[in-house]
Amino acid sequence: MKNSALYTTPLVEPTQKRAKETYRSLLRAAQEIIAGEGFEALNSNAIVERAGLTPPAFYRYFENKHSILAVLGRQLMDAQNAIVEELLSHDGWTGRNALDETRTLLRETLKVTETFEGGYALMVSLRAIPALREIRLSSHTHVATQMTDRYLELNPVADRGEVYDRFRLTSEIGYASVEMLLETDECDRDRIIDRTAIAITSVLRS
Repeated sequence: MKNSALYTTPLVEPTQKRAKETYRSLLRAAQEIIAGEGFEALNSNAIVERAGLTPPAFYRYFENKHSILAVLGRQLMDAQNAIVEELLSHDGWTGRNALDETRTLLRETLKVTETFEGGYALMVSLRAIPALREIRLSSHTHVATQMTDRYLELNPVADRGEVYDRFRLTSEIGYASVEMLLETDECDRDRIIDRTAIAITSVLRS
């Protein structure tokens, strides 16, 4: 049985200008397909046709469609995680400003996911495709660890395991809320964000 990591890692990371342009064209084509038709429509032939390239160009960089989804998924996770890093630079994010800061974090995460072409389909693929699951889990672990480390700088006597568990849980709550708001427009966004922020701060303060 082949290692699933083979399917989620680019075969080659391009360094030359022309190669980088080809690589970006493939990624862009994949995004356009999943944004317009969903990841079920994604395959190597569809990607190279959309990019105006040939199959050898695809297989020079990627094992299959899962490996190109993995690159895009990591890019999306990085964009979402950058919002957390910005939050951690603020004073009072765990104090009296926690609720407002959490609302802002949720709004910005929703915004960056919507503006990332194919963002919702990528979120679904990271949950639905077993080979991509580790990307989502590793990202959430990274975020919870960052928040735990920062919290312990401010509250050094707190129990690390307890703090980590709470941040890991709140990351899942926030992620699920964003995914729901992208999936349906039947709920009021501001109300859902507000309720999610209240739930998250409640977990952190309990």
